[in-house]
Amino acid sequence: MTVSIVIVSYNVKDFLERCIASITRSSEKVEIIVVDNNSNDGSLEMLKSLYPDVRIIANEKNVGFSAANNQGIAISTGDAIFLLNPDTELVDDALSKLLLFLSQQKDCCVVAPRLLNSDHSLQVSVWKYPSVTYLILELFYLHRIFGILNYPTEKMSATFEPDAMSGAALLFNRNLLKKVDGLDPLFFWMEDIDFCYRAHKSGYKIFYYPDAEIIHYSGKSSLKNRHIAIANQLISKLKFERKHAGPITYSIALLVILLHIISRYLILIIPSFFNTTAKVKRYAYYFSLKKYFNFIGGDRNIITN
Repeated sequence: MTVSIVIVSYNVKDFLERCIASITRSSEKVEIIVVDNNSNDGSLEMLKSLYPDVRIIANEKNVGFSAANNQGIAISTGDAIFLLNPDTELVDDALSKLLLFLSQQKDCCVVAPRLLNSDHSLQVSVWKYPSVTYLILELFYLHRIFGILNYPTEKMSATFEPDAMSGAALLFNRNLLKKVDGLDPLFFWMEDIDFCYRAHKSGYKIFYYPDAEIIHYSGKSSLKNRHIAIANQLISKLKFERKHAGPITYSIALLVILLHIISRYLILIIPSFFNTTAKVKRYAYYFSLKKYFNFIGGDRNIITN
């Protein structure tokens, strides 16, 4: 089984270099495709210098994670496709283990590894499908107490079939694309959950396979653009409900997300006078409120600026 690894990168040169280095240590024959979303940190120059065999798509603007992945998938040639974040490192023979597992599962369409934090502790990377109940609990800071999206930690020590898995590392057979047409480019956050949801609806199985491990440094691009990250997180929740839920549920979600944005902004007003992080977050919710009304007005595009 040949594999094409698609990596979408944006201003994370050092992480990207480390990621590709970990891939090249694998014994598997791979095709590496990097889709760069208009980085200005020397990522392209590094690739051309150190990894001339890597196929590069250099976008002239940030088209978003989903659309960029679809660009990479479109030119890939492998029997299997591995969507991999640039802020990851493969541990030992993780890729070989994933490919072997995928080849042995007749009904498997997607497999994901155990993700680890930088200190090698477990990183939660599988979830149940979101619901409007979750949005309501999140509004009142109760979502972590009830944990309705999460599986028990002990469950993540063995292979099982979750609802959805992190898009930081997803491996699937090319034939899945006949039923599920890549990632939805209208999502920038929750595109992985949407992808898994559509795969399930098409009758395919999804597996979490902890014998393969990958370190994920998590969200390095988003830390530099917190207002864009928060706005996309909130609007993507609305997009998911609009796409997969009924009109009543979607209407409730609209109200809850609006209250979420306003309440967080108000809570951060006083702390923002004394704390830089609070100030950045308060602006992010102000920015999100504008994007919320843009969404209500019919703007379904991802938020990039």
